[in-house]
Amino acid sequence: MPAPRSLPRRRYRRDGAALVRIAIHLAGALSLGCNGGESGRDATSASTGTGTTVGSTSHGDTGSTGIASGSGSSAGTTADTAGTATGTASGTGATDTAGTTAGGLCGNALLDAGEACDDGNALDGDGCSATCAIECGYLCPQVGQPCLVGFHGVQCDSPGPPFGQPSPIANTCRVATLSVDGSLLALSPVTTMGGQPRHLDAMFTNADNLLLGFAGDTEDVAAGSRLVLVDPTTGVMTPVGDPLGLWVMGAAMNDDGELWTTVFDTYESNATTEVRIARIDPATGAILDGPTTLTMGNQPVTVWSTHVSDVAFRFDGAMFVSANEPGPPPPEPLSRYFEVDPASATVLSVVDGPDDLYAAGIVFVGENDKVLAMDIRGADDVYLLDLAQPPGLDAMVLYPDPIPTNSGTADLAGCVKLPLPQ
Repeated sequence: MPAPRSLPRRRYRRDGAALVRIAIHLAGALSLGCNGGESGRDATSASTGTGTTVGSTSHGDTGSTGIASGSGSSAGTTADTAGTATGTASGTGATDTAGTTAGGLCGNALLDAGEACDDGNALDGDGCSATCAIECGYLCPQVGQPCLVGFHGVQCDSPGPPFGQPSPIANTCRVATLSVDGSLLALSPVTTMGGQPRHLDAMFTNADNLLLGFAGDTEDVAAGSRLVLVDPTTGVMTPVGDPLGLWVMGAAMNDDGELWTTVFDTYESNATTEVRIARIDPATGAILDGPTTLTMGNQPVTVWSTHVSDVAFRFDGAMFVSANEPGPPPPEPLSRYFEVDPASATVLSVVDGPDDLYAAGIVFVGENDKVLAMDIRGADDVYLLDLAQPPGLDAMVLYPDPIPTNSGTADLAGCVKLPLPQ
């Protein structure tokens, strides 16, 4: 491993962000992982199928469910009929579809029994598979039309100072479902667990194409956060694991099904804090390894804002952690992207910048160094960045301020090997 002073460091600055026009044409609430209920855009959603289920019907803050996983998973379905999405839902808000469809009708551009999507062909690799299951990393908003490469985001209102203390109000968080081409945006209502508003962060998509994250009660900081199944349409979160006594602020799953996270003692804090990583059981939410302090040249990696921390895996399997520099400002702490070895919790290389963007959530897209990044400084935009393109990082605004909150915690989640639209 190279010495810390010889680590590759590249500093980037944004050279005129190019705005991509957003066409919000949602006919129904959309999901990469879970479906059901009404969306924040007054649309209706539907999903059918059997397979992956949550182990119990508990929806409260106490008790956990665990997840039993099947195969051939899908993200659910949205049927478009005269601008209105309708249908039926089964399971616990998260379903999968496997095998052949009833009557072998997959590819007829109609949503038949047992289908989660139908894009008018029976081919794999285009988002709607040969068995009409939604493939990981895709949204299929309109029957008979091509699917879109998509991802999820979440952002929460900040109660303001004093940071790191129990909040006087529960954080208000909303989940966004977005397409990588910038054409689609759907917002959930406020995220809830057991009918109560709860903070959500560290979202990730698992191998069965389900959206999960870590949720907690910001009025009870000591309890920490817990693994939950997230319905991005309704904002309803189903507990999977027990409270950890720590706050998980970043999470991603690799190709081997390992769930790696960044963890802190509190949910939101502006103070120089050591970054710790942990491997968590994605079925039970229990910590398997760690937490271990991330080091660079035998020195702890520290961050100024605990909520500016996320985990992502590049197409080749390399693990990255985003974390801004230690503070306090001024000047504003610079954003950094660390390539890390999770086994030893050591930094292999680091990329600096841009200096005007706090990347609170990151997801790699394509087979190179392009990332989707959610900024929580200023307008809270979602950018498409290229870590291999100094000095400007080729930064492009994909969604200007997609979630109407006031810059509390934020995160992005997408499938491993999320394809880059052509």
